[in-house]
Amino acid sequence: MAGTIGEELATALLTSPQKDEADIHEQRQRVDLLKEKLRGANSGVNVGVNVNDAKQLLSLADLLVKKSIWIVGGDGWAYDIGYGGLDHVLASGRNVNVLVLDTEVYSNTGGQASKSTPRGAVAKFAAGGKPGPKKDLGLIAMSYGNIYVASVAMGAKDEHTLKSFLEAEAYNGPSLIIAYSLYRPRHQHDDGDVESESCRRLRTVAALPL
Repeated sequence: MAGTIGEELATALLTSPQKDEADIHEQRQRVDLLKEKLRGANSGVNVGVNVNDAKQLLSLADLLVKKSIWIVGGDGWAYDIGYGGLDHVLASGRNVNVLVLDTEVYSNTGGQASKSTPRGAVAKFAAGGKPGPKKDLGLIAMSYGNIYVASVAMGAKDEHTLKSFLEAEAYNGPSLIIAYSLYRPRHQHDDGDVESESCRRLRTVAALPL
């Protein structure tokens, strides 16, 4: 089909790095141009073109734009019940991004101590402070040697949070972002100011290693 859509366009579509938003935006523009040319081929404007091939390529054209794939879950899933599946995905080497919202307790069941709870933290079933350490999910991921790992907290350092997401998206391989998230009992209303201040204080005392 290169003769129909043009050698230059075909080469650009197949070799675009699509490493950042600018690259992806340019690729979308190329795909729009490709669709326009293929529709012309389907309407009979270009004589000698295989209409069936043009229709098939038109139906698949959007796949030429890089897709952003994110898996989002809480710490109960990532550190405990779903850890086996998460580890399998990270070890696969596939270009997939994982965002873990880490409240450091089992939020859905009332705030019980979990594998994500830090040593000494008070939670349900750990009224005297949790005796064992927090599972270091980031360190486990880094041991593979090919996984992008970041720890973020909205409100503590927003530039770092934004940079981490952009870097994870641009990384050609598995990435893991662990985002500290304030636990709120179900009867409490959201308060972004309280959450931001909590993150800032925890970062100040080095409780959140960003």
